[in-house]
Amino acid sequence: MTKYDIVTIGDASEDIFVKPHTFDIESSRRYASGKSVSFELGEKISLEHAFYDIGGSACNTAVSFNRLGYNTAIITAIGDDSPSEKILERLRIEGVDEAQVIKKHDVQTNFSIIFNLGDERTIFVCHGVSDYSVLKPKKNLKTKWFFVCPMGENTEEVEKDLISMASEKGTKIAWNPGSLQIEKGVSKYRALLKCVSILILNREEAIKFSNYPVRPRVEEIAKSLHALGPRIIIVTDGKEGAYAFDGVRSYRIEAMNRERVDATGAGDSFASAFVAKFLDSKDADFSDQYKISEALKAGIVNSTSVVRIIGAQGGLLPKSELEAQVAENPRMVVEIY
Repeated sequence: MTKYDIVTIGDASEDIFVKPHTFDIESSRRYASGKSVSFELGEKISLEHAFYDIGGSACNTAVSFNRLGYNTAIITAIGDDSPSEKILERLRIEGVDEAQVIKKHDVQTNFSIIFNLGDERTIFVCHGVSDYSVLKPKKNLKTKWFFVCPMGENTEEVEKDLISMASEKGTKIAWNPGSLQIEKGVSKYRALLKCVSILILNREEAIKFSNYPVRPRVEEIAKSLHALGPRIIIVTDGKEGAYAFDGVRSYRIEAMNRERVDATGAGDSFASAFVAKFLDSKDADFSDQYKISEALKAGIVNSTSVVRIIGAQGGLLPKSELEAQVAENPRMVVEIY
């Protein structure tokens, strides 16, 4: 069997982007973002446009890793329908190995409806796959890394296999937990966290996942998560940039001041570009200040490219272009403290 550089695990979906003519955005303390969207019940809402694309975190990151030059496969489940064919076509075009894709006749392929509101968005997600135990890696699967994306229910068997492969084969794991995992909290995932090399969350997710009773400083969150086992903690913070912690040093990088058209896929593009910096090393040094700094720069540049157009994959950069754009932005500085 082929040995991969990295295998992503999670969702692939058809994404439908719509932009309404009018929506009311209101300030609200009820929500972590401080904002809410409202419309009159029974109202008929006209749309400026609709745009169809392929998405899902596992698909987004797989496409990104492959564009960055790595032999990539995806473990995901799809149905036997039109969206599934579009997903497979995208994987083939991008060169992502589809040998690990599971096709189930009794499920509907995942799809999302994304409402773009200015440079923000609200996403409605339909998960056709209800039992994520089907995403267990095959026993003979060979890969240097796994990138574990948000998943739904029944992931215990997947987690056991990941822990086993990390312990017995030295396979590295990068993990971006989803809303269900974040809701369950860190105590549910202590065994997996001990095997994770890179843990990636946004600020609000990190607070919820850590079960903090108050709103702490990002440094406090990162230290508490690092103590559970991950070698590097990444906390992204939207327009404020991103933060990293390696157990000794903290790193901070500002976001690039560029126009944001659609934020969908920003987190996936940042995470994939960051993790990619560690794929070349046989024995990755997760305390290498230079590598972590360069990884943060790569993440910011890749995510900045993605949010400038609609869709999660169109703006993903190939390795040569990513490196060129990092070099063209010498003022992009990583603060280490």
